[in-house]
Amino acid sequence: MGHSLHTNRAVVESYLLYLKEIRRLSELTVTSYRHDLKLYLDFLALRAIDIHEVTSHDARHYSARIIQEKKYSITSVNRMLSTLRGLYRFQIKQGNCTINPFARIEGNTRYRRLPQVLSRNDMVRILSIPVITFDDLRNSVMFHLFYSTGCRLSELLSADIEDLDIQQERLLVKGKGNRERYVFLNPSTIILLQRYLKQRSEFLLSLKDSEKSDSGAILIGKRGKRLSASSVHSIFGQYRLKLGLHARFTPHMIRHSFATHLLDNDSGIRIVQELLGHASISTTQIYTHISHGRLRSVYEKSHPHGRKNDGD
Repeated sequence: MGHSLHTNRAVVESYLLYLKEIRRLSELTVTSYRHDLKLYLDFLALRAIDIHEVTSHDARHYSARIIQEKKYSITSVNRMLSTLRGLYRFQIKQGNCTINPFARIEGNTRYRRLPQVLSRNDMVRILSIPVITFDDLRNSVMFHLFYSTGCRLSELLSADIEDLDIQQERLLVKGKGNRERYVFLNPSTIILLQRYLKQRSEFLLSLKDSEKSDSGAILIGKRGKRLSASSVHSIFGQYRLKLGLHARFTPHMIRHSFATHLLDNDSGIRIVQELLGHASISTTQIYTHISHGRLRSVYEKSHPHGRKNDGD
């Protein structure tokens, strides 16, 4: 064991010297590498493992440990694993070992914080807000549009009247990278939208000539101009208090809820990807974690052997 420890330290020092003298990494970067490698040496010392004899199983064990300790941020975990991949790449070049035990262990990017989702009951309350004034009507239309389409805030704010196709019950939006896609309008949103468009025309006619705006935006503010993102966030804040919502309430939360509720209703992930306008399906897959979490919860409550035993 003493020999192993000495060898392990010597290997690490040799690698750090290489980073400093050959790779010319900054003192600060070398210090962070040293910190990561010290933690790794402690792990190997506890198990009396030679650094050149580490298996993929040992590497997975170490990775699970630093993730589960929850002391480190996702960025730190990714850096630690990257440091170890680099260490073993160097060892292979030096002819000290033949495999990189960390080669197939991905960074912790998949462990992103899951988006918060509104319950169906909360969504029903949000979509049933009382409509008295024109502003109330516009806000209700906005909430309906977000939930019916799953649009991003920027997509909905940039949508114009001419992008609406009421007959086909759809809206053309421009997403990231200027990619255009159609999103769909459900019957209740169509009814509300038709009522809003009529009142929107009357509202614009009531403005003085000096106040009139030539904006073709669907969602407009007090002076007939396109509604701004800051105004939308302010409206969401007001309704969060009015409705007594405990969680944060943002346009993106409605988008998350749209995606999760679709998956809960057995919509295919490819369909949800298209509707959300995600270029990569890996971005959409985060929502399957939420749905799987719900499935697990239902299973544990409903299955005779799934329930946690009070006596355990």
